[in-house]
Amino acid sequence: MVKRAYGDEPMHSENRRADPRYVDKDLATQSLHAGERWEKGNFWTSSTPIHNSTTFFYDQAQDLDDRVYYREPGYVYSRSGSPTSTALERALSTLEGAEVTQVCSSGMAASHLALLTAGAGRDELILCSSDVYGSVYTMVERVFPHLGGRSILMDFGDLGRLEETIKRERPRVVYFEVVTNPMIKVVDAPAVIEMAHRYGAVVVVDNTFTTPFLLRPFEMGADFVTHSVSKFLSGHGDVLAGSVSVYRKSFSKLHDMLIQVGCTLGPNEAWLALRGLKTFPLRMEKQCANALAVAKFLESHRLISSVRYPGLPSHPQNETARRIFSERGSGAMLSFDIADCDKETAFRFLDALRLILPATTLGDVYSLIVNPARTTHHWLSEEELAAIGIGPGTFRMSVGIEGVEDLKQDLDQALEVCQK
Repeated sequence: MVKRAYGDEPMHSENRRADPRYVDKDLATQSLHAGERWEKGNFWTSSTPIHNSTTFFYDQAQDLDDRVYYREPGYVYSRSGSPTSTALERALSTLEGAEVTQVCSSGMAASHLALLTAGAGRDELILCSSDVYGSVYTMVERVFPHLGGRSILMDFGDLGRLEETIKRERPRVVYFEVVTNPMIKVVDAPAVIEMAHRYGAVVVVDNTFTTPFLLRPFEMGADFVTHSVSKFLSGHGDVLAGSVSVYRKSFSKLHDMLIQVGCTLGPNEAWLALRGLKTFPLRMEKQCANALAVAKFLESHRLISSVRYPGLPSHPQNETARRIFSERGSGAMLSFDIADCDKETAFRFLDALRLILPATTLGDVYSLIVNPARTTHHWLSEEELAAIGIGPGTFRMSVGIEGVEDLKQDLDQALEVCQK
């Protein structure tokens, strides 16, 4: 018997690809229909079923053997995938314009899998934007060195300095968020991707904040595109999920990495994410409009010292945002600083909010706010926080779908209370 070789074509990889029925359709149509009704039995279901089974078996032993050794597409054990997760993968490939997508248990799992598959590890360098989600910062700076890897974290805003670093250090992987977390800087994704490829680096792009609503990094040449699907794509704060979209040539290694690490997405979570995806463009349209209105309100408020939102003319990368984003908006994420704010003032502000929820996530239908220094980036030292620009009065806000005047009123009253 010939054993399956590491990296052989994984089960049902064809069905993890973009849904050919909807590739050329509008984003709203893709979000609603892609991935659904892809596998025909003797009847159709309007919604993909939840396949709550850890294992799958067949009528004949040879049929199972063919699936174990990848001679035929199918499922054997749900750690390798399930029909429910395949439906979500098919939908995400369609939305991202990707060849293949692998879903996994969280956004951090997605980032970790992408970096490992891209080649990060012993004696290899990761060049990462310094303004990234705190857990990614910690993973790159403190976890990968345990694997023998190295990292450089730097501001990707200075393209000249960035190119000098890439040319000199020759990183294996270049990793960045298009809109950074939490300082809402906009990275010139097309320029960085082209630059990294010119010097032989593999590019991993986190598209969580921007989503396919604003841009598709694959169209810009990215090698890996990751998402915390928990956020805007699913959008209702009820599921933890991640995804990695790749070119077909990288998928076998990615899938085998998932099986060995074991960070599989369960069928219930896959179904919740797929359900949330149906309203994704509708939510994002409202959230982008709300975010712009809230940003303008905060920019004019006497107690706010700075506001960072790509749709504001005052944003340093406003021109870049207008050039690389779609015409649909500038996203639903913003950050701001309360003037003369210490920890106690920050806590009073959070405690005074009555509508906006002080919760450590984003991308929900509800408006959410955090104080990064005390939450998402609390692993960083004071020096590391200061280098990024995070102070005790820095707040990151994920704008939801509430009435925008209600959001303004809640922010205004909380700002007044916290100064007393």
